[in-house]
Amino acid sequence: MVDNTAFQVLLLIHILAAVVAFGGNFVQPMLQRANTDDAALAKVNKLIQLPALVVLFLAGIGLILTSKVQDVAVFKFDQMWISIAFLVVIVAIVLQYLIARAYENGSTSAVPGLTGGLHLCLIVGLYLMIWKPGL
Repeated sequence: MVDNTAFQVLLLIHILAAVVAFGGNFVQPMLQRANTDDAALAKVNKLIQLPALVVLFLAGIGLILTSKVQDVAVFKFDQMWISIAFLVVIVAIVLQYLIARAYENGSTSAVPGLTGGLHLCLIVGLYLMIWKPGL
């Protein structure tokens, strides 16, 4: 187990960013049914969830860089599970952006499918983070 303060702080940031980035997508359908303004939902997506996904991505990079035990890297950029995780986060950023645009344009019929894609990104990301296949 990696046991240094920088790694632990980055891990905390990484987990908090995931909660902020993906958590709102579980609440948005209820907010829509409660007739929440689409412009407000677009703002939440653009000003909170999208930046949280970027923080998630950057903290993940920081975790890789600080994952050393006795000066030997535990996690490396060439590991398959990390490459897939990068792809998942990039797809999530695109989907979150498309959701924000849908709210801005008033074309909310696309939101449930895009949100489903984000839920799938979350599931795949959690699988990768927990089991780290190929490590």
